[in-house]
Amino acid sequence: MPLSDRVYVERRFQRSIRIDTDLQNPDALTGFICPESSAAVLSTMANHITESGQTAFTWTGPYGSGKSSLVIALSALTAKSKTQRDRAKHAVGVDTAEKVWSALPPGKQGWTTIPVVGQRASARKVIGDALVQNGLAYLEPDEGWNDTNIVQTLLNAANNISGKAGLILFIDEMGKFLEAAARDGSDLYLFQQLAEIASRSNGKLVVIGILHQAFEEYANRLSRDARDEWSKIQGRFVDLAVNTAGEEQIDLLARAIHSDHDSSIVRHQSSVTAETIRSHKPGVSENLASLLEKTWPLHPVVAALLGPISRRRFGQNQRSLFGFLNSAEPNGFQDFLRMSDGEETYSPSRLWDYLRVNLEPSIIASPDGHRWAMAAEALDRCEANGGSPVHIQLLKTIAVLDLFRERSGLYPGQELLYTTVQATKEVVDAALEDLRRWSFVIYRKHMSSYAVYAGSDFDIESAIEQALQEVRDVNFETLQRMAGMQPILAKRHYFETGALRWFDVQLGSLIAATSNAAQFIPHQGTIGLYLLALPTEGEDSQTARARCKEASRKAVKEDLNVIVGFPLQAWTIIELAKELKALEKVREEHTELQGDLVAHREVNSRLIALQNQLEAELQQAMLNAVWFENGQELKRMTIRALNNKVSDVAEHLYPDSPRIKNELLNRTKPSSSAIAAQNALLKAMANNLGESRLGITGYPAEGGLFESLLEHTKLYGPNAQGFDFLKPRWEEDAGRLHPAWKRAAEHLESNSDRSVGIDELYEIWENKPIGLKRGLMPVLAVAFILSQRSNLAFYREGIFQPLFTDLDVDYLAKDPASIQVRWMDLSHLSKSLLSGLAEVVRELDKENPLKELAPIDVARGLVAIFDRLPNWTKRTQRLSATAMKVRTIFKHASDPNQLLFSDLPGVYEKNADIQKEEVANSVITTIREAMKELVDAYPKMLERMSSMLLTELQVPSDSPQALTELRDRAENIKQMSGDFRLDAFTNRIVVLDGTNASIEGVGSLAANKPPRDWVDADLDSAFIETAALAQKFVRTESYARVQGRKDKRHAMAIIISKDGQPKPMEADFQITESDRPKVDELVSRLKESVQADTSNKKAVILAALAELSSEYMSLATDTEQLSFLEDTDATS
Repeated sequence: MPLSDRVYVERRFQRSIRIDTDLQNPDALTGFICPESSAAVLSTMANHITESGQTAFTWTGPYGSGKSSLVIALSALTAKSKTQRDRAKHAVGVDTAEKVWSALPPGKQGWTTIPVVGQRASARKVIGDALVQNGLAYLEPDEGWNDTNIVQTLLNAANNISGKAGLILFIDEMGKFLEAAARDGSDLYLFQQLAEIASRSNGKLVVIGILHQAFEEYANRLSRDARDEWSKIQGRFVDLAVNTAGEEQIDLLARAIHSDHDSSIVRHQSSVTAETIRSHKPGVSENLASLLEKTWPLHPVVAALLGPISRRRFGQNQRSLFGFLNSAEPNGFQDFLRMSDGEETYSPSRLWDYLRVNLEPSIIASPDGHRWAMAAEALDRCEANGGSPVHIQLLKTIAVLDLFRERSGLYPGQELLYTTVQATKEVVDAALEDLRRWSFVIYRKHMSSYAVYAGSDFDIESAIEQALQEVRDVNFETLQRMAGMQPILAKRHYFETGALRWFDVQLGSLIAATSNAAQFIPHQGTIGLYLLALPTEGEDSQTARARCKEASRKAVKEDLNVIVGFPLQAWTIIELAKELKALEKVREEHTELQGDLVAHREVNSRLIALQNQLEAELQQAMLNAVWFENGQELKRMTIRALNNKVSDVAEHLYPDSPRIKNELLNRTKPSSSAIAAQNALLKAMANNLGESRLGITGYPAEGGLFESLLEHTKLYGPNAQGFDFLKPRWEEDAGRLHPAWKRAAEHLESNSDRSVGIDELYEIWENKPIGLKRGLMPVLAVAFILSQRSNLAFYREGIFQPLFTDLDVDYLAKDPASIQVRWMDLSHLSKSLLSGLAEVVRELDKENPLKELAPIDVARGLVAIFDRLPNWTKRTQRLSATAMKVRTIFKHASDPNQLLFSDLPGVYEKNADIQKEEVANSVITTIREAMKELVDAYPKMLERMSSMLLTELQVPSDSPQALTELRDRAENIKQMSGDFRLDAFTNRIVVLDGTNASIEGVGSLAANKPPRDWVDADLDSAFIETAALAQKFVRTESYARVQGRKDKRHAMAIIISKDGQPKPMEADFQITESDRPKVDELVSRLKESVQADTSNKKAVILAALAELSSEYMSLATDTEQLSFLEDTDATS
């Protein structure tokens, strides 16, 4: 089963103590055992109070060292309740308790304790609120809490306590107040006053501040003068170190870890670990091995290392001893318990993994960074070289032991290493020899231990110091780049409009603040600038204010939105910037780093750590800066205030910005996938106008765009005729698009004498006060065009287009300047002419009902008819002069106005007065006839071609039956002639059905060109070639039997000689298979007629047939035959 079922951390070690909530908790001391080092702190403090009257203290120690528990113990020792005091005495020891009672006698009242927990906020406010909460003050003073009234309130409360007891003010997490003061540049006068008033209170007021690091560490980001001031304040407090000794920490670990492990038997691992420590740290107790055994399932080496690690600077702000035990981080203790079972222990190699995954950046930036980098690089090389698990575990163990050997007393000797891996001594010895031979570790004989081989002799510290001497000033371009300053977004404006706008953040010097502000050039999306000016020449606050005021005023004169400020604490930023520049200088100029992987890793890690630190400092500086806008100082700005200021500017610049919530397109440069969805929507807008949801079914990407851009904004929706594009109405404008439509329409109307490129509309929409993003413009431009199409003429690259199609959409999406529109308002011209021309459109284009009698729609209808004409019609000269003139006009049409009311009337007569009804009617008649001639020209030409073809093929008509017989004839001789061209002709006859397409098929073969390329000369040759092919076709039919095929035609010949004629009459003819039944019927009737009179002799019958045949043979055509029969009937 997993170890988590057998091992757990005692509950009281699972959370840290918070003094403001636990101070009055009677169970807070349950199980608390005060280490000797902590008891010594109480004793030392008591001695100071008794001997010198000093009552202002700071307790300093790392996380997990028991400072907060010590506060609870002291509070209990001085409490009014004897029970609490006795429990505390038991916890800290009798001697310590007696000393505390001597210095701080509880009396009958007991000491009043005021717990305060530090925050990164004003110490005055937090301490003042604590006084109210603990009943020392009723309300916050009208003037607010300040140094004076806080100190006076505390002193009054202390003096009002009868007897020798008094008041203890505990300030836990005091470091947070110090950090806030360092960050804001505020002073520490309150703490100075607290210390001074406590020392003058005759022992009635005790002030104790709890710190995690030395007082001066919090001031390292301040200027030298400020640090000197802090140092004076620190001198008012007596600092006492709370630092649990190594053996005490092991004891605490043993108490914290509860398991079913039998710790009465000390294993070899614990014994060897204890002996190793004892050999390097004399004075260690005899029961150390037993303590180590009780920390199972921690390996004894790990148990001994955790204390020193928790005290290292890189860990003190992140991990405490018990924080590690409760941590669920990768490779941490809780993770180990979940993943392990049996008797496995948490090994030193696993501890290395934990440190590397969770703390490596902090370690690299610490004094241990160089040794860590060497070890990490050695491990990477060992793994790359194929080191075995034993090699890796040993190297990790040596590395972590070597890193903390001085503080832990543990040196990686051979006997100790045997206990850290699960392998035989022989395997371990061989692996150690391999590591030594591979130059990953060395053996130090004088220490009898191994260490990671120092593969680098590059002195980074010296190189940095030397580079710092050469860095004279701050390079703000480099600083800007490396600090990674992020823009300040106009978040509120973004949530309201969907448009992302921002202020850039720029760093510069106070000297150059005015020029930087005036020379700011905003780029796409940037609407302004936060200019943070740093005092590089040591300028004081007054000078900085004056320069920032001047710079902000100058920016306004240049019509720029630049807010200029200076940080109250700039010293740290400048020092970090110089160090960053020095470190970059080291990396670039020291070529030996390229071959020194360890030093190279360390330099890069330090650069990253410095960048992160600088970025954090600059972000804090932004919040602490004093900002000026147009010469006026702004209130202190929080992150939210900075964002709101940008939103205010955005709304001032773009009050008419549309509200479109679509992250795909509401940006300057949409992604490729967004462009694909946009193009799909644009095609649907052009092709599916009138359909619900533009014909988009399901939920593809373009469906989402349709909903947010067109449906939500009501640009597309139902009207009286169905679905259509609609103009936004100001009274119901969810997308706030009415201003954009209005400005675009006004621009077109004011330029109605010319065509306007869509790129001009883009520019209007992009600029103030609309500020539309480029990604939205194609969709909205098409929506605008289609919603205004009754008033617009469309042009593609300067050529008039009757309809706005998907091809125009493609052009617009790629280059908006390639599509132009022109505003049309022709209502004052002849309505009768428009009506008549509209009727022409309806007559010649049955699919266009032309419900709107707008000039632009009539012009589009006429041009659409012309555009659909076959190419031959647009080329042929076999038209009337009028038709060709009309055709020329349409070929060059570019202006609907000119087309309708000038060019077309000019066909009738020059300068025709179309306001006169008779002239308008004559124009209409002329145009109707010309247009009809153009529309009918091609079909009539094909009709002539068909008639000629059927005549040559001896087909009596173009009836379906006649064409079926012809196709059967062609099918019978298909692929028989051996002539490829004739076979191609036959194949076309096989599918000849009388339609234009089938006739075009024959014609394209004859002309050797597709119909789209025909000219008049091609048709002339095509007619001749068609006749020739038809004759070949007929001849080929005569040879059908030669190929063993059924003869679909029967050839016959008659020769008759009559008296008086110089030569016999001859006739040969063919009949088709379909003629055979008629022949048979006629023969039958003739037989009946002849046989009815038995007196007829053979000669008589033959003579009659010959006479009748000769009469028919003398007729040239079937038409003459018909006339002959009619005449015969009339005679009879």
